[in-house]
Amino acid sequence: MRLSRLQRGWHKHSRHLRRKLEFGQDPRIFCLSCSDSRVCVHNIFSLREDGNIFEAKNVGGLFSEDAKAAFTYAVNNLDPDFFIVLHHTQCGGYNSLESYETEPEIKRHMVEYGGSHAKYKVEAFLKEKKLKLPDEHFRRLVIEEGCRIQVETLRNFLLLHYPGKYEDLKSGKFRILPLVYDIKSGRVYRVPEELEGSETMDRKEP
Repeated sequence: MRLSRLQRGWHKHSRHLRRKLEFGQDPRIFCLSCSDSRVCVHNIFSLREDGNIFEAKNVGGLFSEDAKAAFTYAVNNLDPDFFIVLHHTQCGGYNSLESYETEPEIKRHMVEYGGSHAKYKVEAFLKEKKLKLPDEHFRRLVIEEGCRIQVETLRNFLLLHYPGKYEDLKSGKFRILPLVYDIKSGRVYRVPEELEGSETMDRKEP
């Protein structure tokens, strides 16, 4: 990519959007997602205009310290209607849990913020149920369990630090959506409430 392409892009952005954005932001969605370049939240949800989503991104889409800061700002200042935790298939962060060659910084990040716990929980579940699934299905279960763990961590953070906002969540003033973006199919589906695995791995849309 040439610098000239970036220059043309920001000049176009400046002309068409600066008047809309200069007076502040009012996003209806907060989204915690992965840094993977394929996870472009605006495109995934066909939200073409800037300012619709307040985002936090990191490896794996985990509720890390930087994500907490973004989430806290959104809760207290923006009042979005939806808080989305968006994981995705083919995630390098979660795949790193199976590799000995992964950068130590990535593994530490995944361990510190609950990503590795998802793998252990799925392994224990499959052993208990005496299920043997294809590797692709196993990885999907790990990603789904990871998403559930992040949502639970987010909920507990609200309950502990912002109990009033937690009551707003319970009353339906805003919603938390645990979603997975399937890279191969382009489909987004809602993560099941509990860990479940089968040969078909059928999943429902939100």
